[in-house]
This record gives sequence, structure tokens and C-alpha cells, in this order.
Amino acid sequence: MAKDQPQTDITDLARQTQALFKLNGTATPNFEQLMKAQEGMLKQAETFTRHWIQRRQEAVETAVEAMNEMNSTGKPDPVVAMQTIADWQRGSFERLNEDFREWMTLCMQATQLATPTPQSEAGQDDTASSGTKAANKSKGRAATSRSKSDHATPV
Repeated sequence: MAKDQPQTDITDLARQTQALFKLNGTATPNFEQLMKAQEGMLKQAETFTRHWIQRRQEAVETAVEAMNEMNSTGKPDPVVAMQTIADWQRGSFERLNEDFREWMTLCMQATQLATPTPQSEAGQDDTASSGTKAANKSKGRAATSRSKSDHATPV
């Protein structure tokens, strides 16, 4: 005997699926904040990449200049070669330091963009007066302190 399987109404299933993907009013500011953060991160990544490529190009150009300088006398001179290589390496070290500095700046700025600001958490309500905001903050603090005092203190 075959068991009776419940049949799902296709319109009911479509409504349930549609509800999953429908944005409500509270999700819209978060989505906009996400889009702004991604746009800012992209701009910063483009700047970092452009500077990094410029430094690599400079490294190639100075390497060619160093090779030409080492071969300019027509005969091998180890002292000139060592000095030229040391100068090129010093420049390369400075470029690597700049890479690291800009990378850290990029990471910090990206973190700041990804961190929601108190204004965006509040739904960016600019129409509320400062008195109302202060009252809401004090209510929040009172509720927090009350909830802390309601809990038992461990011994």
C-alpha cells in the first residue's frame, strides 16, 4: 500500500519563496550601507593597485639603469657593480616599505568602511531631534542597567 503524501499547493510554495527574497524596510539601509562600503573598498583597491604597479615599473626602470651603469665603463669593475646593486636594493627596500604602508592603510580603511556607523545602525533617521535621541539613549541605558541588576551575581 502506498502512503498518501501531502500535496503542496504551488501558489502557497511560490508565496513562501517570494517572502524569503522580499526586502523589508529594515533591510534596505543595511543593503545600501553594504553597497557603499563595497564601492569605497573598490576605489581604495584600485588606488593601491595603481601605486603598486607604478612602483614595480620604477623597479624595472632602475634595474635597467643599474645594468647600464655597471656596463658603462666597458670593463668589469666589482666596486662599481657592488655600489650600483646596493643603491638599487636600497630603492627596492623603500618601495617594499611603501607597499607595506599602503597595504596597511588599505586594510584599515576597508575595516572602517565595513564597520557600521551608529548613524547607519539607527536607520539614518536625520529627522529625529537630538532631544529624542538623548531620551532614547537614556532609556537604553536604564534598560541595560536594570537587566544587569536582575541577574544573580556569581559567588
